[in-house]
Amino acid sequence: MTELRTLLDAAADAVPTTGVNRAERAVAVARRVRRTRVVAVVVAAVAAVLAGSVVVPLASRLGAIEPAGPGEETGLPEQVYAVPLHAPSVGEGAALGQPAAYLLGGVPRAEGWFGESCCQMAVVGASTDEYAFLDIPEMTEVAGGGALNARLSPDGRVIAYATADGIRLLNLVDGTGRTLDAPQGWQVWSVLAWSGDGTRLAVATGDPAPGAAEEIGLATVTVAVQPSWSVPDVGVGWNGSTNAVALSPDGTQIALSQDGELRLAPVERGSVRILMTGIGRVDPQVAWSPDGERIAVIGFPNRRDETVGPGDGTRFFQGRYVEVATGNSGIIEKTSHYEFATMLGFSGDSHVLLLVSESGEGPHTFVRIELTTALRSTVTRLSDGIDPQQISAAASLLDDPPRSSGQPHDVTRAIAPVAAIAALIALVVVLVIGRAWRRHALR
Repeated sequence: MTELRTLLDAAADAVPTTGVNRAERAVAVARRVRRTRVVAVVVAAVAAVLAGSVVVPLASRLGAIEPAGPGEETGLPEQVYAVPLHAPSVGEGAALGQPAAYLLGGVPRAEGWFGESCCQMAVVGASTDEYAFLDIPEMTEVAGGGALNARLSPDGRVIAYATADGIRLLNLVDGTGRTLDAPQGWQVWSVLAWSGDGTRLAVATGDPAPGAAEEIGLATVTVAVQPSWSVPDVGVGWNGSTNAVALSPDGTQIALSQDGELRLAPVERGSVRILMTGIGRVDPQVAWSPDGERIAVIGFPNRRDETVGPGDGTRFFQGRYVEVATGNSGIIEKTSHYEFATMLGFSGDSHVLLLVSESGEGPHTFVRIELTTALRSTVTRLSDGIDPQQISAAASLLDDPPRSSGQPHDVTRAIAPVAAIAALIALVVVLVIGRAWRRHALR
């Protein structure tokens, strides 16, 4: 025992008191490498998040919209895609550089940290596949239940929307704007329709006093340097159905589907005519032919004894048209293979452009239907992610054949994979350095 104790004391004296053996050193290095790996994973994850919330939106703003070239012809694209989450914005001072083919509502938009905000409005270029959000922060809240609180001019060059001061006109081509001042004591709540010649607007108006927003009515205003306002006498209190209003091509008459009737009245003074009855009472849609001779209405129940309403299976309605001069009416024929969803307007004087769906839910397609023969041709297909109830088109483009189109570029698709690859490379580099460090420490 004494000899063993002597040997242990001698061994203890041979090892420095501050020294660390190889086993302890290996354990310490392994712990540091493990911590480094954890940090590397966290850094890579944070880098990926930052790429989505900071890098991608920043990069999207760097890519300015290129104006359409002089040789590019306008038209409705053959395919309308969902708006890219990080599409650029257009507004005053930030132009689209071309007319718009479509105005879309209810579009989600990306906000920081991959969040989405709803709901924005967006436009689709008429010459090239430019998709852009509308930046119109002064727009008033929607009155009367309409969710698409702006209207695209017949030539696709101007967006009209309501503000606290009146109606703001945004020129999409050059980014300029001007205001049609509302009369003293008036509030414009929403813009409803353009006349076919682009000279007059129909709007929803009311008392600007707090709590008086429910008391809304119809008015019209000329799009001129000195705007002229009028209040048509349609013979009934307007119920706020924003798609049920249409102006004649020359802006002298207003059509309104109200309480199951199609009413026609001068925008200034004059008597009211009732052209049709039996129209559904929920969200009918009205359009006027370019020659001013006929009006089409979507919103008739499928059967005489049906009442049109949400949840009763008759959301998609039949359509009819009526001759303005004689009052003679006809049916817009459809087959049992598809249902009507939305009417954009007349395509020429004897065709209408309708959004249809074979299943009643989608996919949706715009078709051009001849009124008397029911012959139809496909114009535009809608991808998923577009609200079929919140879409309008430039009236002057409805007659043209569709132009070829491609899927819009989304900067997230280009940057996100690069960011993921960069994060993976960084992680691999950290792991390789950690292994080399451990080997060096154990030599």
